[in-house]
Amino acid sequence: MLTNMKVIFFSTNRYDEEYFTSSNENYNHEIRFVEAKLSSDTVSLVGEALAVCAFVNDTLNRKVLSKLSPVGVKLIALRCAGYNNVDIKVIPPFLAEVRSRF
Repeated sequence: MLTNMKVIFFSTNRYDEEYFTSSNENYNHEIRFVEAKLSSDTVSLVGEALAVCAFVNDTLNRKVLSKLSPVGVKLIALRCAGYNNVDIKVIPPFLAEVRSRF
């Protein structure tokens, strides 16, 4: 089980923060919540996070993905049913995996 991983959540609301903070009690991840949507303008907020949790209106195109890998991001988790906001074709050279589990 992975513990103590730095994770950043984009496009969050108060209820996201409450739910994921409570769910994190057994894992002790270092979670940071930001209201901003993930885009090429906000990707710098990732900092040292190993995982990014994106929402339906976040942008995960070539420009954003190419900036995530060099800073150490290994996982993108999606808080949405689809993945039309993710440029799937460009993922392999940049990241280990992307998951959507809802």
